[in-house]
Amino acid sequence: MSLGQVASGQISRTAIFLAESGKTRPTLPTLQLIASRTGKPVEYFLEGNAAGGAAMRPDLNRLEELSVHERWEELREAAESQRDRAVDQLDRAWVGYYLGRALVRMTKPYAGLPEVRKAKAAFEDAGDRWMVAECIILEANALHLLDDSSALHVAEAALEACRSLTPPNPSLEARVLGHIGSIHVAHHRYAAAVEYYSLAVEAAKEMKDLGRVGVMYNDLGIAYEHLGDLTRSRAYAQKAITIHELMRDRIAVARAENNLGLVLMKQGQHDQAKEHLERSLDICEETGVEVGKGHVLLSLAELALNGGDPDGAGRRTRQAMELAERTRENAMLASAHEMLGQVFDADGDVRGADQEFATAIAMFDAENLRDRLMTCRAKYASILEGRGNTAAALEQLKLAVAATRPDLAARRAREAAEAAGSA
Repeated sequence: MSLGQVASGQISRTAIFLAESGKTRPTLPTLQLIASRTGKPVEYFLEGNAAGGAAMRPDLNRLEELSVHERWEELREAAESQRDRAVDQLDRAWVGYYLGRALVRMTKPYAGLPEVRKAKAAFEDAGDRWMVAECIILEANALHLLDDSSALHVAEAALEACRSLTPPNPSLEARVLGHIGSIHVAHHRYAAAVEYYSLAVEAAKEMKDLGRVGVMYNDLGIAYEHLGDLTRSRAYAQKAITIHELMRDRIAVARAENNLGLVLMKQGQHDQAKEHLERSLDICEETGVEVGKGHVLLSLAELALNGGDPDGAGRRTRQAMELAERTRENAMLASAHEMLGQVFDADGDVRGADQEFATAIAMFDAENLRDRLMTCRAKYASILEGRGNTAAALEQLKLAVAATRPDLAARRAREAAEAAGSA
């Protein structure tokens, strides 16, 4: 970083130079500014911090380097190997943070969450608000991978923590806004997703993080797909693939390939869609990724169902169901039941379809995923209407609306209770 970047307009570049060159002892505010801009704890710059045991302390610079270059497996190994070298609470917090970051980025949220939470507690005790914000963002990311409904609440807390930092960090704020956008995508709130991504771009107009830009392009592609703008959706998905391939982030490439496949499917280009979806699945299998792989299997199931192959769709759906049970992705499991309901309907198995939709609806409700519950009920309503059961279809549509309107749901419950009392 340049002297100007470290100074951030808060103090003069001369003050930073004099402190850096050892020609003057920095004041505490100057030291805190340097620490916040370099990502190091204040203790790192205190005299005698490394004395008498520098060789035994963890190499945080090495961990930071691996993190910046997104070499996640190497970062995990390095962090684990340096645990025993952490001699104080802050050292342990930093090593735990980097280990948690590696595990979450490797889509191993169950292993990463405890590390992140312990690091967050230590940074809170040390008064390092910058790293507390970083940990909250990482915690929200892990919860999002697990389809945990608390992910949005945690991400909003991260945004609040980020906006309270002094000096402000537009890049960090952009990351949080983008992450909130991705959570809205997962919850099928596509207009909100576009809104947050627009805020993210505005917060970091000069953002140099290509990986983050790629993630934003990918999720914008999903949002525009569901908003019906397939041309824009396809363009964003292709941009995301290009960036992630450039960054050699194969897991991110797999996600983007899956999303491009879905767009091509909606455009009626099934052969091209199959090519991209199978490439996504191949990457998941080659890299050993399990969390999130079910999305690709369900995409292939949808493609098979649209192509008149309910048997193939059922096979892919059951694979996704088995995987979701193993990885404890409850929302994914609910989506698999929803898809299996459509498969049974295509096979003419009315009872099986009803049972699967009932299971999916109950699971989405239990997970408090209101928008996905609404979508599921709307699909079921369409199936019921196709059978000629207009009354049941209308009831599902009413419940779909009530799923996102608690006030209507409460009123409906009162009306039902009154009707039962007068019967």
